[in-house]
Amino acid sequence: MLEGNSLNQPAPPRGFKALLVTMTCGAVNDNLLRGALLLSVAEGGMWGGKLGEGGTGWITVMLYLPFVLLLGVTGQMADRYSKRTIIVWTRIAEVLLATGVAIAFWFGSFYVTTALFVLLAAQSAFFSPAKYGSVPELVPDARLGWANGLLSLLTNAAIILGVAAAGIMLGAGPVFLGFSMIGVAIIGLISSIQIASQPAADPTLSLSMRTFTAHLRVIHRMRGTPLLSTTLAWCWFYAVGSLVITIIPLLREPMELSDAAAGALLAAPGLGIGIGGLVAGVLSRTGILASLIPIGAIGMTVTFVLLAIMPESWMTSIILLGIVGFFAGFYVVPILALLQHMPVPSFRARTVGTANFMTYIAMMASALGFAVLAPVIGDDPHLWFSICAGGMLLVFIGAMLQRTTMRAAAAPELFATIGGEV
Repeated sequence: MLEGNSLNQPAPPRGFKALLVTMTCGAVNDNLLRGALLLSVAEGGMWGGKLGEGGTGWITVMLYLPFVLLLGVTGQMADRYSKRTIIVWTRIAEVLLATGVAIAFWFGSFYVTTALFVLLAAQSAFFSPAKYGSVPELVPDARLGWANGLLSLLTNAAIILGVAAAGIMLGAGPVFLGFSMIGVAIIGLISSIQIASQPAADPTLSLSMRTFTAHLRVIHRMRGTPLLSTTLAWCWFYAVGSLVITIIPLLREPMELSDAAAGALLAAPGLGIGIGGLVAGVLSRTGILASLIPIGAIGMTVTFVLLAIMPESWMTSIILLGIVGFFAGFYVVPILALLQHMPVPSFRARTVGTANFMTYIAMMASALGFAVLAPVIGDDPHLWFSICAGGMLLVFIGAMLQRTTMRAAAAPELFATIGGEV
């Protein structure tokens, strides 16, 4: 038996530890470049006004578009081929892309940097289904809630580090940020090699390059099961969350913030999610706790209202954004565990891939909505936090209506019962 840690949880298996390090490095690099671009195109940044009013929304669209276009194929590939092999190759690609980013920053090229940002997002679209699909292969089902709590903690710690460091590194020099990305990518590559090898879940699967058709087939299989309602809850939440990250850089100019201070605001929700995810993981140590979902939704709703009505203050904003993140951790940990809990192994990666596809559609729609509407109705952060509060209120209502379904989906007897004959 594995030796327990201080939280009375088993020590993570070696392969799972390697996966955690790998995905942490990937999240750090994604958010270093994302944070740098968000801060740079906002008013007062080195490329301020380059994309016009609503520019932070266009940066977010660039991040999500590759996921929308690719996840239908990459989810299938993660079932068809060894997930470890896919993870290792994406890490090699990340080293090369990080090198390109450093060169682009050296020459101060905005357009080359954003093109590499899109390519970095594309390799993440290959990594994502393999990463999440690997978790149930590396830890027992009874520990999925705990494992996802730990994954949430480290992912959001990486987001914190990435976006906070982006602000600091921009002050020190963008080239330094690029070279840091190369170092992080190399660490991720080394750790990926240590992930325990697992056979392909469905080596006979015939790949369909008709991306949207593949997603429709998976959604068709989800219909009539709790997987679909779980996926929709996942999507709506992330649509609101994406909008929040797009809004936060708008606080920079009215508060007259430095790159580092603005980066800290971007990092605050990630810190909150990490803590909330850890708490949710500990509470879920004996199984998936679906009752945390509506608690997280109403907590975020109330906090968004406070952000909308409170006077602008850096300290108040960073505290409230951290609280938003804490309740977000309560929400996302059980939902992610449910998405991994219900499908049979040969259908799991496709489920996660399609769920992510639907999520990125939702997030891109919210970012695109901001980019289009901000020039029309204005980009006042208070107004947009009010919109976030309304969106999360709808999420809470939906969670309450679906609470019985979610509770039933979390039952141990539903583990690996939804098949993939699509």
